Amino acid sequence: MKPLTIGVAGGSGSGKSTVVRALIDAVGPENAAFLPHDAYYRDYSDLSLEDRTGINWDHPDALETELVVQHLARLAEGRAIERPLYDFCTYSRLPETMRVEPRAVIIVEGILNPH
Repeated sequence: MKPLTIGVAGGSGSGKSTVVRALIDAVGPENAAFLPHDAYYRDYSDLSLEDRTGINWDHPDALETELVVQHLARLAEGRAIERPLYDFCTYSRLPETMRVEPRAVIIVEGILNPH
């Protein structure tokens, strides 16, 4: 059976995290896989910190959305993923990842809306 996928989108401070917590509490953490879109900021660690601070992080190209789509597909197929971990202090991805197991409900949260 395919998992139920729920997208939670909205601007900064709009209550996305509150909604996500309520959804996870409602279905049970053991039944939910969570993908925060901001974990998928592109890795610009090859640039200097000064150059990284100049990137427009609000532009959709700053996010590796194609990897989110791949990860959603894998989870829907019942396969685990290694979700990136992002360090907002250094504007770069961490070398570690977080294993996310497939669950009955997949929740994707982010500020960008395709429309």
